[in-house]
Amino acid sequence: MRCLLVLSVVLAVILGCHAYSASWGRKNVNDYLLSRQVEVRNPIKNNYWNVNIDYPRAGTVGYYNISAVFVYDNFKNSSGAAPSLWSGGPGYKFTTINLRGQVNRGINSTVEIYGR
Repeated sequence: MRCLLVLSVVLAVILGCHAYSASWGRKNVNDYLLSRQVEVRNPIKNNYWNVNIDYPRAGTVGYYNISAVFVYDNFKNSSGAAPSLWSGGPGYKFTTINLRGQVNRGINSTVEIYGR
């Protein structure tokens, strides 16, 4: 019984230490990297960052269908932004991803969009 308790605590610690990374869709071998954007923001005292990533960027046209969206947290200690897919994404030619940081913490995330 004690072994089960220790195992569950270790599992909880491991799962709690993962970064806030997310993915939507599936990347195929013949997909192109359509966009890679690194968002780095310094912490704000008693406030948080709320950043929207749009593809295609303003003034451009998206010709390719999106097949996968990956968001990587570069902090690696669960202190980065929590990503959310607000609109579009796989199967569309546009997407909006929201990165919401934690209070008193910065953002260091990489957003990769693949399509064909």
